[in-house]
Amino acid sequence: MLGRLVDELTSRGIVRKKWSKKDVFRVFDSLELELVAQGIPPSLVDSLREEVAKKLDGVETKGDPKEIVRNAIKSAIRGLLPPQMRLDDVIGAKGLYKVVFFGFNGVGKSLSIVKMAKYLQSKGKRVLVVSADTYRAAAGDQLEGYCRSAGVPMFKGPRGADPAAVAYDGLNMASSKGYEFVLIDTAGRNYLNKNLTEELRKVVRVVQPDLKVLVVDGMAGNDVLNQCDSFEEAVGIDALVVTKVDGSGLATPLVASLHSGKPVLFLGTGQSFNDLKDFDPEEAIDYILA
Repeated sequence: MLGRLVDELTSRGIVRKKWSKKDVFRVFDSLELELVAQGIPPSLVDSLREEVAKKLDGVETKGDPKEIVRNAIKSAIRGLLPPQMRLDDVIGAKGLYKVVFFGFNGVGKSLSIVKMAKYLQSKGKRVLVVSADTYRAAAGDQLEGYCRSAGVPMFKGPRGADPAAVAYDGLNMASSKGYEFVLIDTAGRNYLNKNLTEELRKVVRVVQPDLKVLVVDGMAGNDVLNQCDSFEEAVGIDALVVTKVDGSGLATPLVASLHSGKPVLFLGTGQSFNDLKDFDPEEAIDYILA
């Protein structure tokens, strides 16, 4: 994504023997439409322009100019990223740790929940999954099927029940049975309407989650950024899970994290319950600079 930017900034530095803020601004301005077309939102382009300009201003092209540019961009991106979070960061939580998951239909939310549950189980934790999507039978059935296959306990309420009431009952069960983690699924749609937003807000009020996780599809392109904005405005989010990520899909979690200011909890890399990995910002930065 940023390979052309590296080349143009390198050329500018070689010609002038050093860089200035004006040089960096000119290069960014000339490539802005191209960067936006590749999926980098304008606000992020502006932030990168400012940070890279600060780091290159007055620097002479001694040694390897291209490496100097790459390091400046890397440093700028690192500085814009939020503090990162991994699954292991919640392992030592005390008491009943509550996680609520959000996401549109088809993003892989149910599978992601069970992947997290299996991972926590592998660390010796007692985990209960709660299905609070009570209106779409297919969603509950899919989650139940995953839980059964993975050997993960699940609690669900009757069809059409109040999702917040189901979540509340699930928490009570988890507390009484000595579970350490509760992972709560919520309703998904293809868009956020007023009714769904109120439903999700009610679940959050009742549950008081320790962590609110938005699951997004790594192949959805720029719409991922719109989803981050929509759910942040509707219910607030603490972390992201990005699904359907392969070796060529590292740009989406990086840009989504930069845009939203939220850490990536983990990546979904396949259909197996064990197909998850930590997000490595350095790997993603190297990828988009290639």
